[in-house]
Amino acid sequence: MIRFVVFDLGQVLSSPPDLYRTPAGLLGVEPDAYQALYWQRRRAYDSGGSRVEYWQPILESLGVAPSGDLITRLARMDADLWLEPRPAALDLVNGIFGWGVRTALLSNAPLIMGKLIRHTDWVNLFDKVYISAELGFVKPDPRVFALVTADLGVQPSEIAFIDDREPNVLAARALGWDAHLWVDDDDSRRWLGDVCGGALPGDPA
Repeated sequence: MIRFVVFDLGQVLSSPPDLYRTPAGLLGVEPDAYQALYWQRRRAYDSGGSRVEYWQPILESLGVAPSGDLITRLARMDADLWLEPRPAALDLVNGIFGWGVRTALLSNAPLIMGKLIRHTDWVNLFDKVYISAELGFVKPDPRVFALVTADLGVQPSEIAFIDDREPNVLAARALGWDAHLWVDDDDSRRWLGDVCGGALPGDPA
């Protein structure tokens, strides 16, 4: 029996359309140039690395003079863009409460997101929130899933997990989680209904 449903954040719950365009506009550079640099050092940032170590090389590569104020502004803007879940995704999470199943969020994200997420108006939909920078490890490191399993206090087989990256799904399965690769909101509804044995509001009878 599934006792916890664990959601990834990026793409699974939030899909920011302006993830690259908005910061590029602030910096006065092309979105493609910004995007090409965005993920290069992200793993270290999401593991708890400093914002300066992440953002300063991006700015220097783009020919933009780095400053403390600009780095702080970029870090906040980036986090805010990720912290806008799709309404349909939040409806999905909210509906799970009707099944008597608890929920958790497990995201590869920097420290600033860990701070800001706890002040959102939707964080209370989750019983537990796990941020990679706070754990010190990023998915798909098996230690992430071991730490979360221990903290949830349930058996691995009692955890359902949705993530948009196959290596993360495979790592979760290796530990015994019932993990599913995200496709879209409708697919998530169907899969969760199957594994949890529930029907969400609006589902066909």
